[in-house]
Amino acid sequence: MKVASLLLVVLLSGCASQAVEPSYYLLRSNQDLPSSQLNPSVDFALGTIQIAPYLNQLGLVIEIADSQIRPAVNHLWAEPIYDGVRTLLTTDISHANGQELMPAKHSKNATVVNIRIDKLDGTLDGKAKIVAYWWLVRNGEVVDLHRFSKSRSLSADGYRAMVDAETALLEELAENIAASMVAPPFAS
Repeated sequence: MKVASLLLVVLLSGCASQAVEPSYYLLRSNQDLPSSQLNPSVDFALGTIQIAPYLNQLGLVIEIADSQIRPAVNHLWAEPIYDGVRTLLTTDISHANGQELMPAKHSKNATVVNIRIDKLDGTLDGKAKIVAYWWLVRNGEVVDLHRFSKSRSLSADGYRAMVDAETALLEELAENIAASMVAPPFAS
């Protein structure tokens, strides 16, 4: 009996000491991107994208109470969240407009689209939330300003579902930004 108990303790302690493998996630557009010659926009360019500092960490973020968050320990972004958000938004805005959105430093006389993400996290009640702003700047003046605030229920439990919901919210944000991008009328 003592040998069996000792063997059980050794087996259980071996299981307890095994490290949990982290899971890594990417924010990526669901658009099909075939090889082709690109058509850059001459009317619009991508300016700054700002991400709330609390999101700038490895762990996916869960809001556990009002104004209280907890980053995940074993569910991590595979790259800085800024890079994932920028890549997804650029791809989806470009796709929606049928023209590539180039960085502002490479586009002279274009209306610049600036974006700020203030919230992009999950909740304990199974939702993903986003709060974002964007504004269009033409000739150094803000000509259009928008806020996008939405939540989306997760399709299942878990971090994979949270990333999918956050991706869908960012895609919807990109569609709204693209719809607001109207070329200025030509001066007579």
